[in-house]
Amino acid sequence: MLRVNSPVSTPIESLTKVPQIHAGVAWRAYDGEVMIVRDDEAIIRSLSSVGSFAFELFDGEHDLRSIAAAICDEFDVSEDTASADLVAFADDLSERGLIVWMP
Repeated sequence: MLRVNSPVSTPIESLTKVPQIHAGVAWRAYDGEVMIVRDDEAIIRSLSSVGSFAFELFDGEHDLRSIAAAICDEFDVSEDTASADLVAFADDLSERGLIVWMP
C-alpha cells in the first residue's frame, strides 16, 4: 500500500501528526507483512513490506516525521519520497477507520 516513488513534497504540518492503530483493529505480522482487519468488517487487508514497517510504528507515540526517518533508515528511499508516501498512506488508513490521530 505504501508507494516509494512519489515525487510530491509534503506539508510540514502533516509530519507532526501522530497515528495510532484504531482500537477496533486486529492485526498480525507474518513474514514481514502485516494483515489487518476491522472488528466490524470481514475484509482482511495485507500491507506491503514498507507499509507493514510503518504500520507497526503507529503506536500513538511516533509522529509521521520520525516514522518517515525510520523508513529512510530501513529502505533505500529519499526523505521527500518517504514523507509524501507515508502521509498519503496514513491518510488513507485514517479514512478507512484503521488508524486515529492522537491529539
